[in-house]
Amino acid sequence: MTPTSSDFFDLAVARVRHEASSIAILDMQRADASGLPAWQPGAHIDVRTQDASGKEVVRQYSLCGPQGEDFWRIAVLADTRGRGGSIHLFQTVTQGQKVSVRGPRNHFELPNDDRPLVLVAGGIGITPLLAMADRLHEQGRRFRLHYFARSRHSMAFLDQLMSGPYQEQVRMSFDDGHPTPVESIFSHDDSESWLYTCGPEGFMKSVVSAAQASAVSPSRMRKELFTSDAAAAADTAASCNRAFTVVLRSSGKAIEVPADKTVVHALSDAGVSIVVSCEQGHCGSCLTGVLEGIPDHRDQFMLPEEQERNDAFTPRCSRAVSETLVLDL
Repeated sequence: MTPTSSDFFDLAVARVRHEASSIAILDMQRADASGLPAWQPGAHIDVRTQDASGKEVVRQYSLCGPQGEDFWRIAVLADTRGRGGSIHLFQTVTQGQKVSVRGPRNHFELPNDDRPLVLVAGGIGITPLLAMADRLHEQGRRFRLHYFARSRHSMAFLDQLMSGPYQEQVRMSFDDGHPTPVESIFSHDDSESWLYTCGPEGFMKSVVSAAQASAVSPSRMRKELFTSDAAAAADTAASCNRAFTVVLRSSGKAIEVPADKTVVHALSDAGVSIVVSCEQGHCGSCLTGVLEGIPDHRDQFMLPEEQERNDAFTPRCSRAVSETLVLDL
């Protein structure tokens, strides 16, 4: 995995439709309707918006529309538990408005083998999995999609899934109806399958636990978090922070990182800037190479085997186990 970044550019909102109880579907295209960069299922883009205080922030949204078109589609949930960025988009975006975006990037790619896949979505976590289901159907691959939500009225893309070409492979569960226990969606027939899940952290933990009980290998489990849960986890971890030192390979300069500052902030104070988007460690924009030392990984997107290599970390949220980290900067 290597760090990637690109410049922000403007797209015009071609269509806005409100779906479910608090979800806005945005189709965005270039003003001249020219082509957009290609993307693969699992990809997301960065979008500039504002938090509750009016400060400019960047948030991530999975691309979930048809590929090969002249527009990008995202779904924006007005999450009252978040910090205001998505609510601002939901409440203010209108047709014709310009939106500043960057990307796409993909840390949630589909596997290339022919094993079957189990896709499990919780709430707005359906967005990356919808694009995956579309692609898997086109390829004729074996898969099924489980979609969990609080109610039918809170589900995005419901009509599309219920009437689409792979509707027989879709299973839905509503908390206010006859909910399906997560433990029941797997069987030992899934032991050779891939698991892809996206949703709240607690939900995904239960999905992973159920998959492990059915002998799905941890090496074939992929998850992506797109909720405010990551911020709460970061706050908890911050109480255990300690100071350490980072050393820049290019200059040999040593920079102290106090317990109450992130590596990104310490570097910025020293005149070294790093691209940062999500501020929570699940977008990958700040991924930085580590040449020496052991990181304290606190990100949400690196795979366990990638973290174990200790050759990269996310300086916006991760810290150090060792006294010093030598960075490839």
